[in-house]
Amino acid sequence: MTTSALADGRTLTVFENDAAVAKQLVADVTAAANAAISAKGSFSLCIPAGSVVSALKELSPSAVDWSKVNVFFTGERLGANKSYTAAIDAFCDKCKIENVFFPIFRPLFCTGAPLPEFAVKEATAAYTALLKSHPAIDNSGPLPSFDLLLLGVGDDGHCGSLHPQSAHIKAAGDGTVTFGIHKEGKNQIAISMDVMRASKKVILACTGDKKKDAVRRALSGDFEPHGCPAALVKAAATHWYVDKASLADFKP
Repeated sequence: MTTSALADGRTLTVFENDAAVAKQLVADVTAAANAAISAKGSFSLCIPAGSVVSALKELSPSAVDWSKVNVFFTGERLGANKSYTAAIDAFCDKCKIENVFFPIFRPLFCTGAPLPEFAVKEATAAYTALLKSHPAIDNSGPLPSFDLLLLGVGDDGHCGSLHPQSAHIKAAGDGTVTFGIHKEGKNQIAISMDVMRASKKVILACTGDKKKDAVRRALSGDFEPHGCPAALVKAAATHWYVDKASLADFKP
């Protein structure tokens, strides 16, 4: 494992493989949770779905006072609740975490049928209100600030639900907290780039040979405007975790 500082203040840590990255993520979540609980009595963790959450299955039930941990999501499919289910299966059940906050919307629409647009807007507004008022989240500034945000990175450089050239990534800086996506086959809410940047600490994990182009573009700056959302995540402390396969022959 080697760590270096990038010119823009981000740090880059290169691990042997994805298993080593997963082990470090477990250590980081454990340390951050204990530090926040010691300092203020609670811990706010925001997570995606996918391999990043799967890595947290090794969290220890005895390592943290999990009753003081609050879990939020970078995005969620309304009604399907895939991010919520992944978190429950990976570590929340095991660690007996009860404060797991997924988007709530009218029970009338919890049938699996397509949602009307106003239901997505309502769910978006409700999650925004939750993030702006929850006592575990620092709202002393203009935007909610999580203690720790974990992100995966897609092959195309997307993170969370922010995709290259999308209207939502182009809107970065407008103060949006969450946004809704309402289209055929996809009813979703997600946090904005502004909220990602407001987090106290962000870790972006990106492993495997398929991610090497995303890593190269994100770390080098070699992309068109709005073309690599993950590269635009620059919080107070922003850490990139890659493995040898995803770094490939790129020299930061």
